[in-house]
Amino acid sequence: MVRPDPARTECFFDGACPGNQFGQKGPMRAAYVIGGQGVVRDVPDLETAQGRLRSNNIAEYHGLIFLLRRLREIEAATGQRGAYVIHGDSQLVIRQMKGRYRVKADHLRALHSEAKALAAQLDVIFEEMPRRRNEAGFLLEPKSGNDPRRTRASEATREN
Repeated sequence: MVRPDPARTECFFDGACPGNQFGQKGPMRAAYVIGGQGVVRDVPDLETAQGRLRSNNIAEYHGLIFLLRRLREIEAATGQRGAYVIHGDSQLVIRQMKGRYRVKADHLRALHSEAKALAAQLDVIFEEMPRRRNEAGFLLEPKSGNDPRRTRASEATREN
């Protein structure tokens, strides 16, 4: 098990497209957590030449992009450069960001390019993690009255 680097702020991202597996895709949402503070955002459909698309991978990339944009905003506002470890449970997105996987899907290329460009402006490393440990993923789960992780979700900010 890799131990967190105390010199880096831990960040998490996730995305979801409910019903993706069943052909009736619901609206996409993405979440990110920076230093324990969570945000959930709606994700617009991706406009392509073939029409509008929704998928978990599109939502995951948006979660990462929203996170990277926020880190840049924080650095611009404070005038201080930080160091971050970005955790995600999407094997595809993390491995594409690390350069271990190629981006084969045409509709993901622009999202990947934007994420790479933002990451290049920050001191970030990417780490894959199991879903059960992804703090941003907890924010996207259906509400459960007796799940202790719900307290994190209730503290999250909702942005549209």
